[in-house]
Amino acid sequence: MRHPSYEEGYKVKLCAPCRRKLSRYPIKKEVLWAALGVGLLVLLSLAKFPKSFTAGLNYERALRLEEQHKYMSAEAALRQTLKDYPEYMKGACHYMIAAYYNDHLMEADSAREHWAGQTFNNEKELIERVNEVLGGFKNYHFEDTAFHTVRDSLRNDDMAYRAALKRYVQQHPEDNLANYLLADLYFDTQEYAATDSLCDLVLTAAPDFQPAYGLLAASYREEKQYEKATAVCNRLLKLNAESIYAHTALVKILLKQKQDKQALEKAQYNYRLAPNDASTMQMLALAYHFNKQNKERDALLARLKQNADTSGLAYMQGVIAGTITYRD
Repeated sequence: MRHPSYEEGYKVKLCAPCRRKLSRYPIKKEVLWAALGVGLLVLLSLAKFPKSFTAGLNYERALRLEEQHKYMSAEAALRQTLKDYPEYMKGACHYMIAAYYNDHLMEADSAREHWAGQTFNNEKELIERVNEVLGGFKNYHFEDTAFHTVRDSLRNDDMAYRAALKRYVQQHPEDNLANYLLADLYFDTQEYAATDSLCDLVLTAAPDFQPAYGLLAASYREEKQYEKATAVCNRLLKLNAESIYAHTALVKILLKQKQDKQALEKAQYNYRLAPNDASTMQMLALAYHFNKQNKERDALLARLKQNADTSGLAYMQGVIAGTITYRD
């Protein structure tokens, strides 16, 4: 049976007078100085805040983001890790993976310099992922490397380039880059059925080749097959939850359907992921335009005019001016 004088609410059973007496029990000076010394050490360690601790936190956070296929955020975290520890091989491997899925090919390629020719054990899964990415690089090159020179020589002659590319595809029907580029030419001439067919061919052979998703979604969008276009974007988001291709394409689809509020929300999310990307800025400016937020639109336009990438700017300005019809 509980003693009636015990003070309730505490694990240790003491009466109220005893508890007050013990709470005022004097602390020996030796104990006090020891506690102050420990506290001082903690403060000094916090003041130094070793970068290894921060780099470790960034790395662990990046791995969690990678598991969620949030590659834009993972790439940013890993970039900071490699800034502090540029020779960290595992960090470089994960950075290459993230950059590749963000279609930042130059960054992904540069990451290989950290570990090319080196080996490390007990990382079978990571090595397999790295090899998958390295295999994916081939889709950004022609099977016959000599055609790169042919393509460059015909950049200013659209008809000759189109004819040469068609001949090349006939000779190399499994070349994913060539099929994609031919599909892009068909898109420019509004031959959407041919675009769809070639994009499907590419994605069947190379499901990680992200540019083909964006082109296929655009083709379906122009055919007003909005559900199909959205489904293509969702397929890409399973691959990369923070894909700029996918989110930009979804903004365009929503704007075409005059779902302007939803388009603005999506455009703002996309802009937060990549605030310096020209395509994200352009789509956010268009979303502001259709939502009649002209002040915000004009501020972005000013930034776009100073951006290194001005491709698509003239078209967007035409839509805003009303000289180009964006939607029915």
